[in-house]
Amino acid sequence: MVEPGSPIPTIGTILNGTYRIDRVLAGGGCGDVYVATHLRLHAEVAVKVLLPSLAGNAQALARLRREADIMSTLRHPHVVQILDFDLTAEGVPFLVMELLGGWPLTGRTASGPPFEPRAALHIIRQIAHALAAAHAKGIVHLDLKPDNIMLVPTDGRGDFVKVIDFGISQAIWRDRLPNDPLIAGTPEYMSPEQAVGMTEEIDHRADQFSLACLSYRLLTGHEPFSGADPFAILHEVISVTQHPPSHWAPRLGEGVDAVIRRGMSKRPDARYPHIMAFADALRFAIELIASDRRLLPRPPSQPAPDQIAPGAGFADRGALEFFRTKRKATVRQAWRVLLFALAAAGASLWFLPATRTTVRATWHRADPSPKSNPARPPLGHDGSVLLQPAPPE
Repeated sequence: MVEPGSPIPTIGTILNGTYRIDRVLAGGGCGDVYVATHLRLHAEVAVKVLLPSLAGNAQALARLRREADIMSTLRHPHVVQILDFDLTAEGVPFLVMELLGGWPLTGRTASGPPFEPRAALHIIRQIAHALAAAHAKGIVHLDLKPDNIMLVPTDGRGDFVKVIDFGISQAIWRDRLPNDPLIAGTPEYMSPEQAVGMTEEIDHRADQFSLACLSYRLLTGHEPFSGADPFAILHEVISVTQHPPSHWAPRLGEGVDAVIRRGMSKRPDARYPHIMAFADALRFAIELIASDRRLLPRPPSQPAPDQIAPGAGFADRGALEFFRTKRKATVRQAWRVLLFALAAAGASLWFLPATRTTVRATWHRADPSPKSNPARPPLGHDGSVLLQPAPPE
């Protein structure tokens, strides 16, 4: 039952005669998540009851409903499926979503050690595909962080990505009440324009900044920004340039540094034009250092999602030329080393005494000169030697 006057449902509450709240699953800045049962279908679902302060905000409710409608039509393998949107009896909005197994990415990042670069890239590209699909429909996440990335066991693997909480933060951010906090999100992964409250500057490029921060965390084992409290972290986000990833993991090199630095540019217009351009550039940078397979084991192949933003499969020309030039230089250097090694091996064999003796003997046997093969005298029919007259004196 619902406690009198409380907008927060308790265990056993039935929402709109359909969803029975069974247990609390998780809490978050935008609301609490419960495991519920669809009473007619007898299927478990996830129900997210959003902030009670939204109950009286008609504009925010309209935006939430509109974005829930858009997300419910988005069928993408890496985006959690929205099943329903409605209001509680107290007017608090709630979302009904598919119930996911697995665990949040937080559980994999909390221990500290970085991911192997190819394993990190496998996760990052799945997230980028999900973001690209949402951006194509005008939805921006604005709260991308490890808590909102679910790793779901699929086909014997435990790194299939599902991104949750799409669009909720954006709706709440743009239509917040005067008394609501100006800043909504997670400081460690928040873009500078979001951190300073520049509402009109916030678009899909804010998600790119957050994904670059998340990539930094996966590749290095360190947060790009840190501080004693949220305000100290926000100060770094706005004003401080982070250490390059190679500061923590030297094997990553300048290629990865350059991609992460651009994705985390303070100015939105200095970042990549879209989220897949960032992901593609990062893939090229990691492939450049993948020649040492002891450091970079290749994970099993993952089918690419079929729903991505138009034109999302191409990195910008400058980044591609950078990596192609580096790769050509590496190949040329490898050929030089190989030719030098072959020449050195040949020279060392020639100067061995046994080699010289064998070669000289072979040479003399094959020498057709008169000295080594004197002419035979002419023979008669009976095999006798015909005497030749001596030349006149």
